[in-house]
Amino acid sequence: MAVPNTYPGYCLRSLVGECPFGINCRKSHDIQQCECGLIIKCKNYRPHVRGRRHALLLYKARQDAQADSSRGSDSSPQGRSGSAANGATNTPAPKFCEQCRKNVPAAEYDDHTEDHRRKQRQAEIQAALEEAEQDKEGILVGCKTGIDFGILEAESAVEYAITVENTNPHSGVSLQKCSMRSSNRGDEHGKKFSARMKGKSKYIKHGDVRTLSILMHPSYAGHYEDTLELIFLNLEFRRTFVITRRICGTVGSREDHEQLKPKEPYARKQLTRFRPDGNVIPSIRPPVWTRIKWAQGLPKYPVPRPLLEAAFGAHQRNPNAVRVAVKRFMPPAFNPVTYGSWFQVLVYLEEEQSRLLLDMYSLENVELKANYPRYDLQVKGLAENRPSVLVGDYILVSHTDSGDDGTSRTWFEGRVHNVLQHSVSLRFGDEFSTYKGNKFDVKFVLNQLPYRRMHQALSNSFKPARLLFPGPEHLRGAKRVTQAQINVIVPINRVLRDDDEQMETVAAILNQKPGSIPFVLFGPPGTGKTVTIVEAMQQLLLLDPNVRILACAPNNSAADLLAQKLTNLGRREVFRLNALSRKYEDLPKSLRDFALINENKVFSVPTLEEMVKYRVVVSTCISGGIPASLGLKRGHFTHIFIDEAGQGKEPEIMVPIKSIASDQTNIILAGDNKQMGPVVHSQLAASLGLRTSYLARIMDREIYDLNNGGSGVTIVKLIKNFRSHPSILEFSNKSFYNSELRACGDAALTRSLENYEELPRKKFPVIFHGIIGKDDREASSPSFFNIDEATQVKKYCISLIGNRKNSIRAEDIGVITPYHAQRCKILDLLRNDFKMRDIKVGSVEEFQGQERRIIIISTVRSNTHYVTSDIKRSLGFVANARRLNVAITRAQALLIVIGNPIVLSLDPLWRELLNYIHNNGGWKGKQLDWNPEEAVLAEARFAEDRRTEAEREAEETIQRLKAMIVQRHEDSDLEIDFGGDDDDDEATAFDRPIIRESE
Repeated sequence: MAVPNTYPGYCLRSLVGECPFGINCRKSHDIQQCECGLIIKCKNYRPHVRGRRHALLLYKARQDAQADSSRGSDSSPQGRSGSAANGATNTPAPKFCEQCRKNVPAAEYDDHTEDHRRKQRQAEIQAALEEAEQDKEGILVGCKTGIDFGILEAESAVEYAITVENTNPHSGVSLQKCSMRSSNRGDEHGKKFSARMKGKSKYIKHGDVRTLSILMHPSYAGHYEDTLELIFLNLEFRRTFVITRRICGTVGSREDHEQLKPKEPYARKQLTRFRPDGNVIPSIRPPVWTRIKWAQGLPKYPVPRPLLEAAFGAHQRNPNAVRVAVKRFMPPAFNPVTYGSWFQVLVYLEEEQSRLLLDMYSLENVELKANYPRYDLQVKGLAENRPSVLVGDYILVSHTDSGDDGTSRTWFEGRVHNVLQHSVSLRFGDEFSTYKGNKFDVKFVLNQLPYRRMHQALSNSFKPARLLFPGPEHLRGAKRVTQAQINVIVPINRVLRDDDEQMETVAAILNQKPGSIPFVLFGPPGTGKTVTIVEAMQQLLLLDPNVRILACAPNNSAADLLAQKLTNLGRREVFRLNALSRKYEDLPKSLRDFALINENKVFSVPTLEEMVKYRVVVSTCISGGIPASLGLKRGHFTHIFIDEAGQGKEPEIMVPIKSIASDQTNIILAGDNKQMGPVVHSQLAASLGLRTSYLARIMDREIYDLNNGGSGVTIVKLIKNFRSHPSILEFSNKSFYNSELRACGDAALTRSLENYEELPRKKFPVIFHGIIGKDDREASSPSFFNIDEATQVKKYCISLIGNRKNSIRAEDIGVITPYHAQRCKILDLLRNDFKMRDIKVGSVEEFQGQERRIIIISTVRSNTHYVTSDIKRSLGFVANARRLNVAITRAQALLIVIGNPIVLSLDPLWRELLNYIHNNGGWKGKQLDWNPEEAVLAEARFAEDRRTEAEREAEETIQRLKAMIVQRHEDSDLEIDFGGDDDDDEATAFDRPIIRESE
């Protein structure tokens, strides 16, 4: 069968990433070359490789290759159809895996097959361990499903009795050994379980029922596991056999476990995706919104279907193949000309991934409660922003049974008019009506406004290289400010007067020429970057009446903080611009006079004539596109300040910059690329560059090198930390900031808890509290929680607030946890006591830019089943260096970290932190099981080491059990006490072993 040499409608240059048009190309990019030589649509790949044509072409291609080889010729792809001349790449053909029946890239084949072998061995080990749990040879051991001590109080020893019965009429048996599996490994970390058989005799004759006593006596809170191994000798056949029982128990609060236990077993939620491909009847605009006169429309930017198919099509399972397919839609180079189209592809990917995540919250078979002219919809999880619903959002509803007869469904578009704690109020078009008892399917519609603003900014013609790719050619003779230029500044905020770096920053911004390259203020934690840029803004306004400033931040809380620090300028000078959908209650009361709010307590946008009167406009980056849409001319703002610039996605940061900046506008970025970066939902978009912030990207450019002429010219690094105790700052300072930061905080605050009674070592206000807890999930939520860690958090909070000597209030304490479910469980416990209801509990993202006198971190993850689990996922997103940096640097006077040291130590950076705390005397609870004095290498593979060790131990256990089973005994080998039992006599303890927790 002939292979066509031409492919009309296909962009063959996209196969090798050489299409100059990118996503704007008129030809199809959702294509790939099969190993048989054909170039086909991505969606047709899987049917094709199963077909006869593929088999014939592949056979012919291999025959040709063998013939070429036998002739000693160059069997290059150019000689075959579908060759490099037609856009093919000279990569090795994938190999077929017989076990999973799929093609695997040649470079990954060895690792792929090794993974199969590992899983096969794991299955064999698991089967052997399960076989050991079975009763055998007529011996019945109680608690076949395992022994669970339940929840015990600390420092208490509890006994659990199980029976051993001999039902074999032909033979007696002797219990040769009764031990815990951990004792065979010589675990040195304390006795947790022990076992003994009541009575002196080891002999169990037919019909006897003997009692085994298992004791649990742990020393600290947490979840404990071990395995009881009973080695029996069959006296008739002189052979040994093994019966095992799993043992577990938890030391903690029974009350807390009862309150926080899973409400229902975890079951992965089945994703419901309704495709509203039928008729959609539009809704009505919220009447509480003020009409706004826009000078510039906001186009819609639908995700291109070929890109959608390439990235999210059902046929796409191999991440590498998907990445290659998507890159064909991107320009071959990243430069000022291609900048917009490059990032538009990434924004499309992020938008579609966010839409898919929102589909997780689709509802089936629910009722709408009439509240005419609106309808109320109950939405579980609304209070926790799961899903996040704002006024103005769209929600589609359709009768549950519609479309069952084969006709297309009719969807009614509801517009959200009000959001309550557990329900939303919807307004539909006049065609909608319902009666009590009617059931609906519900689909939440992604708010496309942020993505549309990003696309609009990316696609405009303003592409200055000085802002997008600043280089030495854009410096225009810029020099570091002199001491004289610094000395003439009289700071409005007198606190800045004694900080050389802050004053140099202000002077550098004041002396920038119009149209300079972006100036970066690198502000590590607690160094005062926000007060520094606020000082610079006020100095600019003071010196030049023509200065106009647009001040933005990626989120509302950071933008509010900026606005609050500028309120001294007055309402005529400063305007806090808010999105119409923002909740009125979320804006701080101190800023309500600086915003435009209509009679319905809904935010609005001023007219163009009003907007131009303000000298400072403060908004989020996305809302930073509003002034241009109102009709403000480019260059109206002389300066654009972006605070927390490292947190925003680059296209997001570009909304205010590319929308309204001119060739004369100066850009000032403040942030820290060592703290939290952008939140990106699409892993593919993240890997292609969306995870890297604009701040981080330009800081990697040569002219921003602090050690190579950039300091004071393009960038200033603040080095005085005014927040934290020196011991709290030290680890972060060394790990992230080259030990350049200096602790300069108020000692009355930062050293106020150096003698807190719970400190293992006074004067060192850092605690790591080791707990071997247990990961839990409930219902359909994938989020993890750990009850034992939640209890420990509560105990520390009670201890702190009850400490009258240090005058600690609930507002002084912050609890950081990476999992939403853990946040909810901790809040459930704290709400039991009114004194603790004002303790803030949230994620790292919620605490960035904030500080608390005391920070308590609950890390949650505690999965230590190394052999059967994916270790890379054991830590979840706890193993994120920037997240760790932000979390520990929120604390001013006391830092407490609660977690499983064995799991946390899998990550090199976490291991370094644990070593630091241990070596300085701040350790409590479960001890570490490695040498904390050893240097930690960044490239160390502790997770793989743990897995290898766990596999070795499992192998040794199996071999040891097998050796016992096949062992034969002569009469001379037997030591059997046939004496009678006396339960009143002091029992002989067979073993009081040491346990290795949670194998």
